[in-house]
Amino acid sequence: MANHEVEARLCRWLLRARDLSGSDELPFTQEFLGEMLGVRRTSVTTVAHELQGAGIVRYSRGKIQIMDVDRLKESACECYETVKEQYRNLAPPGVRPTR
Repeated sequence: MANHEVEARLCRWLLRARDLSGSDELPFTQEFLGEMLGVRRTSVTTVAHELQGAGIVRYSRGKIQIMDVDRLKESACECYETVKEQYRNLAPPGVRPTR
């Protein structure tokens, strides 16, 4: 399903943004997320609505708040943990992310 692929990629992208920002509140528009994922804004709207309906995120104009990190991780593609580990290995010893 096309939505599943977009859902997994959006979840991974939100988790990575959360890791880098240190916040569960992210200032992203659906238009911006569509550009980052290489999909139409309407695809992001559909997935964001599904994630909000499931209680995983709360979305309002230009802001996404992550409500359930564990379920967001379950919905993300498997490469999230791999990418996270690679960043951890690249960071200098005193600068490792806490999440």
